[in-house]
Amino acid sequence: MSNAKPAPLAKGAWYTLIILTLVYVSNSIDRTVMSILIEPVKAEFQLSDSQLGVLTGLAFGLTYALAGLPMGWLIDRVNRTKLLAAVVAIWSVCTSICGFAQSYPALVMARLAVGASESAAAPTAMSMIADLFPKERRSTAMGIFWTSTAFGTATSLLLGGVIAANYGWRAAFFVAGVPGLILAVLIFLTVREPARERDLGGRSDEPAPSPLQTLRFVCANPTVFHAFIGVGLASLAMSGVPVWAASFLVRTQGFTLPQAGLMAGLGVGLFGALGSLLGGPIGDRVVRRWGVQTLPAVPMTACVLACASGLVFALSSSLLVVALAFIVFEVVSRAFTAPAYAILVTGVEPRMRGVVVSSVQAVTNLIGYGVGPLVVGVVSDRVGGPHSLKFGIAAVMIFSLWSGLHFLVAWFAARRSQRFAEAIAE
Repeated sequence: MSNAKPAPLAKGAWYTLIILTLVYVSNSIDRTVMSILIEPVKAEFQLSDSQLGVLTGLAFGLTYALAGLPMGWLIDRVNRTKLLAAVVAIWSVCTSICGFAQSYPALVMARLAVGASESAAAPTAMSMIADLFPKERRSTAMGIFWTSTAFGTATSLLLGGVIAANYGWRAAFFVAGVPGLILAVLIFLTVREPARERDLGGRSDEPAPSPLQTLRFVCANPTVFHAFIGVGLASLAMSGVPVWAASFLVRTQGFTLPQAGLMAGLGVGLFGALGSLLGGPIGDRVVRRWGVQTLPAVPMTACVLACASGLVFALSSSLLVVALAFIVFEVVSRAFTAPAYAILVTGVEPRMRGVVVSSVQAVTNLIGYGVGPLVVGVVSDRVGGPHSLKFGIAAVMIFSLWSGLHFLVAWFAARRSQRFAEAIAE
C-alpha cells in the first residue's frame, strides 16, 4: 500500500477527458444503432439472422481490425488530436451514408467504412488519457471514459427505436451521424495535444518502437499478454447481449420495437454507465490497497459474474428475472473494462500504447463485435423457432468464463513479475 502523493494532473486534463468521452459516445451510437434497426432492416431486405450477424458485427469488425494496426502506428507518431478530429468526421459521414443503402450489399459496404474509420477512436483516447492522468487516477479516468459506450448504446437504442418507428430506419442513420461532425470541429479547435509520458529508462524524444518490438514486449510480459487475450475473449460475450437484446425482447417477451429499445436502452444507459463508473474506482482502490499486481482480479471477477447473469438473462422465461439479470450483466460487464485497459496501458511503455490498444481493439471488434453477434445469429438459425435467440445468447457466455481464466493467470503472473511491478513504479 502506497501513501505517496498523487502526481498533479496535466493542464486541461478534465476538459480533454470530457471531449474524449463525448467522442466515444458518438462512436458507440454509430456502431450500435444497427442493433435497434435489426427488425425493420430484416423485413425490408428479407435477411436471415446469420446475415444480420454479419451486418451488426463482422461487417464492422473486419475493417476495424484491418485498419487498427496502421492507426495504432500513426497514434504513436503523429498529432493525436488532429488525427482524432479527422476520423470522427469520416465515420459520422459514413454512418449517414448507411441511410441511403438500397440493398443488403450496399449497407454492408457502408458499415465496412464505418468500422475502418472508427478504429482510431479508442486507441487515441487511451493513449491521451494515459498521458494526462497518473497511474493512481488512471483507472478512474478510464472508467469515466468507458461510460461512453453505455451512454452511446443507450442513446442509439432509445432514440433509434423511436426514430425508426416514426420516420423509418433510414432516418435513424441520418440523425446518428450529426453529433460526430460537431465534435470533430470542437476537437480541432479546442483540444490540445498532451505531452507524451517518458518511456521507462528512455527519453520522450526517442522514436516509437516498431510494431514487431511491441509484439515481442507484450509476449514477454505474461500479465499484459493474458490481459490482452482476456479482453478479446470477454468481448465475444459482452457484445452478444447488447446487440441482440432488443430483438430478444421483441421475440421472447412480445415487446414492440420502441418498448424493446426503451428497456434495453435504459438498462445499458443507466446500469451500464453505473458499472463503468464503479469499475474505475474499484480498480484504483485495489491498486492503492493491495498493489497493482492484484488489479487483474477485478476483471476476472467481473467475467465470472457476467457469465452467470448472461445465462440467466438468456434462459429465464420470467420478464422480471430477465430484467434483473440484464441489469446485473450490464453493471459487471461494464465494470470490467476500465481495470482491464488500465493493465494494458500501464504495463507497456508509453510509445507502445497506440499499437497495443489498437491491436486489442482490433481483436475485440473482429472476434468480439464481429464474431460474437454472428455466433448468436448462427446458433439461433440452427436451433430455429421463436425462442432460438435464447440459445444463441447462452452459447457466447462460455467465452466470458474463458476470459476470466486468462485474468486469473494474469493475476498470478503479475504477483511473480518484477518487470511489471517496476513498469508502474516509475
